[in-house]
Amino acid sequence: MRLLEAIAVIWQSLAVVDAITFLLGLVFGSFLNVCIRRLPGHESLVAPGSHCPLCDAPIRPIDNIPVLSYVLLRGRCHACHGRISPEYPVVELLTGALFVGCYLEFGATPEAIKWTLFCCLLLVLIFTDLHERILPDRVNYFGIVAA
Repeated sequence: MRLLEAIAVIWQSLAVVDAITFLLGLVFGSFLNVCIRRLPGHESLVAPGSHCPLCDAPIRPIDNIPVLSYVLLRGRCHACHGRISPEYPVVELLTGALFVGCYLEFGATPEAIKWTLFCCLLLVLIFTDLHERILPDRVNYFGIVAA
């Protein structure tokens, strides 16, 4: 019984909750990268699956782990060995940090979800603006409706 109690204490510790929140942010950051790249061209966010921006080769699931795959592949495509922009892990890390920041500020509340969503929308708008000098209406309209 003591082992289960110890696991419960560790599971409920702030470090574990923060780590899970950060990992969830990394996953969402990976999706935000898809939004940043595809929304300006009015492409689908679902199909085709993730692919190399240089050679269009499909990205294997093992090569699509946020941040870790970028590090293991040394920032290069598995198929063509072309350089992949460091912006991909930057967006993922920023999203993870913002998820943790919103959780630490607001706790596990609807307020935290609202601010986390707002941060995600802002990241998409900022990076899309940096690339294309536009703010996609799909993101703006979604933000208006969500607000």
